[in-house]
Amino acid sequence: MRKKLAVAALVTALAASQAMCTFAAGSTSTAPVITSGGGGSSSGGGSGNSGRKYQSSNPTMYAGTGMASTSAGNDTISIAASNGGVTTNSRGQAVVGDTAIEFVQGSDHAVVGLPESVVASINGINSGSSLNGLIANLDLAGYNALIGTHAIMTRDSATNAEKVGAVEVPLYIPNLVDGLGTVQVLFYDNMLSQWRLLSPVSVDVASKTIKVSIPNSGTLTVVYKR
Repeated sequence: MRKKLAVAALVTALAASQAMCTFAAGSTSTAPVITSGGGGSSSGGGSGNSGRKYQSSNPTMYAGTGMASTSAGNDTISIAASNGGVTTNSRGQAVVGDTAIEFVQGSDHAVVGLPESVVASINGINSGSSLNGLIANLDLAGYNALIGTHAIMTRDSATNAEKVGAVEVPLYIPNLVDGLGTVQVLFYDNMLSQWRLLSPVSVDVASKTIKVSIPNSGTLTVVYKR
């Protein structure tokens, strides 16, 4: 009798265990997981910035944003937060006026959604190809790339929505030196879908800082012509 009771109890326990496993498997969340900067994660609309994907009006998916960027060529630039007029916010973005500015981390994330011809140009710049003839409809004869390409985003500082509007960005370029001649910023404009040469507002070799006014989100590199 005791043996029969023990077997019945075991069967009951196994059935309950199976029911619990079935319930757990059926209740798995399919919401996107957003990784926070601290290594934790949240589901759905979490506020973590690092590792988060954004939908731009390009449309282009962005992920892993911050105030510094390492290119495919392994050079790192940053937004000079110590520069006058630049503050930082709780999202880890640089803020100038009503514009929040951030870089896109990771060479894959930086080109998602861009036209193939633009990606080819970006890859050419990062591989050290001659700039002359690399980009259609833009005369780059005599120019060389000082750094690799870096994708940059401009956002409304209050809502974090992507925005359009000129903003002056101070870029810290570690390998900025004397004797480069004409220094320009080669910029792929996401909104206009075209490459442009932007003249810096200022070039300060002593502080290794270039200030440039960008019109909106895009991809940039610094070029020079002696």
